[in-house]
Amino acid sequence: MSARAVAYVESLNLPDSQTARVFRLLAKLTPASSVDDQDAPMGLLLHDSDIVHLAARLGIAADEFRQQLRALKAMVRMDILEHRDGAWEIVYGPSYTNPKPPTRRRIRVASDAEVQAVQPFAMPGWEHYSTWGFEEIHGRRDLGHMYAQLYLNTDDRDGKPRIWITPPRHTLITIDQLAEAIATEIAPRMGITIPPELIRDYLVK
Repeated sequence: MSARAVAYVESLNLPDSQTARVFRLLAKLTPASSVDDQDAPMGLLLHDSDIVHLAARLGIAADEFRQQLRALKAMVRMDILEHRDGAWEIVYGPSYTNPKPPTRRRIRVASDAEVQAVQPFAMPGWEHYSTWGFEEIHGRRDLGHMYAQLYLNTDDRDGKPRIWITPPRHTLITIDQLAEAIATEIAPRMGITIPPELIRDYLVK
């Protein structure tokens, strides 16, 4: 259980008591984050069998639980993705409801020529499995391009990347260009717009 998730949900003081009960239960099921960042997103993945079990714990029908999940998304800025296979992907946290302006940090600025084939992406909530780097073509760097394969921490690391930046849609040769592309692709999934300058920091951190 994530104590941070429970405290966050309690702080929202949702007006609808039934929706608040559902969200508190989700918070209790949210795994504790390995990220030492109080603003980092939190999340969990529910399957249809989980919905039936959780609804019973609250003394409501499974369909009512699903309706409460949909109502929750309308009340709180968060991601609640309802998949066709019955799975529900839920991501929430302070970065959704109270986004803060990015702070400037002094970090070593990597040059484009220093980028290796596989490098970690350090953005909280995406840092467990996401990678980026420079892919050479036929052993030639001058023919190569930047790429990124980004997964939310709640994703299956063996599954398809949630965001895949690669040719032919994206033919990028600099870190700045990659940061711009990631900022554009990640915004709909985060619910907030993250400046490319901050994305660049997470790339070269």
